[in-house]
Amino acid sequence: MDTPPDALSHFDEIVSRMAGRPPALFLDYDGTLVPLARRPELAVASDALRQAIAHLAAVMPVAVVTGRGRRNVTEMLNVPGIAYAGSHGFDIVDAKGHDLSGDIGEPYRPALEQALRALTPVLEPIDGAFVEDKVYSLAIHYREVDPQRHGAVRAAVDAEAARHQDIKRTGGKMIHELRPDIDWNKGTAVLRVMEALGLTARTAVPFYLGDDETDEDAFRAIEETGIGIRVGEPSGPTHAHFSLGTPDDVGVFLDRLADAAS
Repeated sequence: MDTPPDALSHFDEIVSRMAGRPPALFLDYDGTLVPLARRPELAVASDALRQAIAHLAAVMPVAVVTGRGRRNVTEMLNVPGIAYAGSHGFDIVDAKGHDLSGDIGEPYRPALEQALRALTPVLEPIDGAFVEDKVYSLAIHYREVDPQRHGAVRAAVDAEAARHQDIKRTGGKMIHELRPDIDWNKGTAVLRVMEALGLTARTAVPFYLGDDETDEDAFRAIEETGIGIRVGEPSGPTHAHFSLGTPDDVGVFLDRLADAAS
C-alpha cells in the first residue's frame, strides 16, 4: 500500500495549506511522541519532549489524544497548559483542567470491570499477556507473548466481548482493546476539543499526528478541514495526508511547526 508523502519533505506545502490560519495540534502519545515500549510504564517522555510540547502550547492550542487513561498520560507527559483526552476520548479535560466529556463513559464502567475480572485469570497463564485498566477501556497486551499463543489471547478477548452487549473489541499495535460500543472515538474527541475552544475550519487548521489504527478515526474527522500525519508505516489504508517515519521525525516536524506559527 502507498505511504503518504513525507511531511518534512512537503513542509512548504503544509504551510501553504494553512493559508494563514493558525494550527491546533492534536497528538497521540505512544508510537508518536515516544517510541513504543515493551510495557506502557516504560514509554517515558524525555525532558526535551516536555519542553518542546510546552513551547508549542505557548503558540497554539495543544491536546494529547490517546488510548491511555487520562490520569496516566498526564503523569507520563506532565506538561501543564494543554488538553488531555484519555481512553480514546471518553475522558477529556481542557488546558485548565475543566471536564469536556461529562459522564459519557460511566455507564460502561461496570461491564469493563466485569471483563477485567474475567480476563485477568484467563490470561495469567499466558506468559507476556496482561490486561491494563484504562478506566473507560481495557488494553490486552500481547507484545511479549509467544506468537503461537496470539490466537489464544484473541479468542479470550473475543469470548469476553461476546458476553457484553455494550462493549466491543478493537485493535491496535500488539494489543486488543475493549471499549464502550458507541460512536465515540479519537475523532469525536478532537471535534469536541475544537468545539470547546471555539475553533472552526475558518479560524484554525487542526493537525492530528498518530501511528495506529485507532488514530484513523481522528484522521477521518479532520480529513476535509485539517492535516493528518501518520507516523510509521501504515498497516492498512490511511486517511492521513502525510507521514513521518519515527517519533524523532515528529520532534523535528513539531519544531518547524512551532517556528512557522510564531
